[in-house]
Amino acid sequence: MITQGPDKATVLKWNSMITHWVGWALFFFFIVSILGIALRYYFIGVVPGFGFNDLKHGHSHAAMLGWAFLAASAVLMVFFIDKDRRTGIYRMSLILNIVAVLGMSISFPLEGYGLFSISFSTLHLGAAYLFAFAFLRDLRRSGERSLALSFARWSVIWMCISTLGLWAIAPVSATLGGLHPLYFMSIQWFLHFQLIGWFTFAVIAGLIRYLELNGKEMIFKPYTFPVIQLSVILTYALSVNWSTPSSVLFYLNSVGVGLQLYGFYLLLSPLFTSLSSIRFPGQKWMIFFLKFGLAMLALRVLIQFAVVVPAVAEISYTLRMFVVAFIHLIMMGAFTFTVAGLLGLTEKLSCNRLAITGWLLFLCGFIITEILMFGQGIMLWSGLGFIPSFHHYMFWSSILFPVGLIAILAAQFGPAIIPLWRKFIFKPFKLRTI
Repeated sequence: MITQGPDKATVLKWNSMITHWVGWALFFFFIVSILGIALRYYFIGVVPGFGFNDLKHGHSHAAMLGWAFLAASAVLMVFFIDKDRRTGIYRMSLILNIVAVLGMSISFPLEGYGLFSISFSTLHLGAAYLFAFAFLRDLRRSGERSLALSFARWSVIWMCISTLGLWAIAPVSATLGGLHPLYFMSIQWFLHFQLIGWFTFAVIAGLIRYLELNGKEMIFKPYTFPVIQLSVILTYALSVNWSTPSSVLFYLNSVGVGLQLYGFYLLLSPLFTSLSSIRFPGQKWMIFFLKFGLAMLALRVLIQFAVVVPAVAEISYTLRMFVVAFIHLIMMGAFTFTVAGLLGLTEKLSCNRLAITGWLLFLCGFIITEILMFGQGIMLWSGLGFIPSFHHYMFWSSILFPVGLIAILAAQFGPAIIPLWRKFIFKPFKLRTI
């Protein structure tokens, strides 16, 4: 019997869509970095025409719903969806999300929470649900059962569950007010299951599948996934404890972070061992970024485990410097560098010298700002005051983020742009010889 191979035209369309998907993710990441620079500048100068909170909302929405959403979904599609799958519903999701994030990036800094920003946020939810429907449908059709598939499936399920917090914000705010504990619990519900569920599970799924495709046999305990799942649910208690302090919530979170530590030990040990045995001389930097991202994931788990100490639990949600540093550790350290490594190793991200230089600049900015923020948090906790010129150091070190991303974008799109530049800019002005 002759089996028909995948339709080449469909494969080309799929690869083209993934290229655009990753490209838009990087572009939104650049927008996030610019808004972040503006926020840093607020502490040393004036940003005329914009409110700090409005810029902050634009920054956070573009980061989570632009860069992180597109990057996480790109990882899932690259590793779990066949290239001969038709692109229609995924392409529609991408288009809707591009319109939504562009709209949020403009409307939030201009009006804060208003008609347009809320409308574009709602449009993103439609795009997210469309992606979730298509992805879960295709996973079900594959009929495969594995740990990687479990993480992939539940990453998207956690994404959908997290959005319940967004739907609750409007009615809670209208009936109980914006200062009611349930209002803050709704926001924390969204953030918790996005950061600890959706984004974390997506990169873990991609990493396990990548190692499997490269012939690495990993043995996981059968209860690894259930332990991690239970920890995701229980660690939400710390977020609730922030607005509604309770000893019961503290103990629930303590059990959760204990299970999380054990579950990630069972998970990360085989992953680190398998990853350390991979040798790709031409992509050593991408392997390094992947290992660095995993190390930051392990550090995140260790920091969360520290909240079993009551004093640490209290400062974890009362000192804003620690909160911001921790969120950046998850988003820029664990998530971003793991995504960069995975997409770089599969050649969805450029790995040339310019791209590596950009990622190294980004890495330097991340390390410097994390040291500054955690250091400043420790000093405030100890009653030692502020680091001299702290905000100036934060601003100038944060400039490394957009500079690095400019290099990454240039490396990603340079090969496509340069021929067009030569054709439409230089060629019309080229003097003809007679």
